[in-house]
Amino acid sequence: MSQNHRMRLPEWPWNDQVIRLKNKGFKMASKPSSFKKLMVHELTTDFRKAVKIESVKMCQPQKEHVCIKVKYVGINASDVIVTNGTGYHISKTVPFGIGFEAVGEIVELGESVEELKVEQSVAFINPQTYAEYVCVPAKEVFPIPEATPRYLTMLVSGLTAAISLDKSGRITAGETVIITAAAGGTGHLAVQWAKAAECHVIATCSSKEKEDILKELGCDRIINYKKENVAEVLAKEYPKGVDVIWETVGGQMLVDCVKNLAVKGRLITVGSITGYKTEGKKDLPKLDASFLLEQLLYKSAAVQGFLFFSYKECFPTYFKYLCDSVQSKKLKPLIDTGISTAEGEFVGMEGIIRGVEYLHSGKNIGKVVSRIS
Repeated sequence: MSQNHRMRLPEWPWNDQVIRLKNKGFKMASKPSSFKKLMVHELTTDFRKAVKIESVKMCQPQKEHVCIKVKYVGINASDVIVTNGTGYHISKTVPFGIGFEAVGEIVELGESVEELKVEQSVAFINPQTYAEYVCVPAKEVFPIPEATPRYLTMLVSGLTAAISLDKSGRITAGETVIITAAAGGTGHLAVQWAKAAECHVIATCSSKEKEDILKELGCDRIINYKKENVAEVLAKEYPKGVDVIWETVGGQMLVDCVKNLAVKGRLITVGSITGYKTEGKKDLPKLDASFLLEQLLYKSAAVQGFLFFSYKECFPTYFKYLCDSVQSKKLKPLIDTGISTAEGEFVGMEGIIRGVEYLHSGKNIGKVVSRIS
């Protein structure tokens, strides 16, 4: 997403600032003089060790920007590769902000912002959303009916599931599709997207509770890999292979899936969560390059990586469709706020830290969300 030229506003005394902004046609709601945000101070996959909660001076929206009071943020598995300085072209120079997605309410409009208004609910994607307030380009926000978690799930998770299956997987009715980590924040949406496309959906998960949820979502075959061997099930029950494999786990799961690709099959690698917190460990199963090339050649198959940020041009159209599907109840987002944990709901900056740790424990069902305000 390109950023427009930024103009820094003069730092007037607060009361005088309000008067001058109103005279210039600016609109704003009341804001505190400072706010809290998470900043990365050490490069490590230990999220709690990597970040510090800081109190910083209130941000002011520059030209064609808006200031948003954050209400909910989405927690993502890849947060720990950002804190490790290895993912998504994030700066390795500490300190830096962190976060990917949020929903909130506009509290101030910068100069030349005409189509948005103060108190409007919006969703947005930004690399520093783990904060109480964020200033972002106005053209990068999505108006939503209300700033609730169900619209938050349609950002990184919803867009990743839909765009990857459509653009990389090219799924069509009647095809067999496997979704790994299917009860996760993105996986459960990928399941529903594939079912809506009239595909036969195989799902992998790790618990009886997750099995039950996936049955409710309409999965045709559920493989609990704690009880069954994924490779053996696929080889026995799907001897012709799987048409589309949506893979987020990595390690042995990736190896098993490649072995069971169908002729002209497509494997989309969306992530590799088993390797995110290894801190250099070398004991994870590796996919041999010569074996992979042999499989692809003999099956006329393909493996394609999917990086969310490479499809920015698709965001507006897909986000609108996803939100419409939620409102019409065609799509059911599952939200995990941590309410069932010993310490209760994830709230504020500390809630974000707990949420990241909880997600990587593998206990979550659906999208992990922290409430900010």
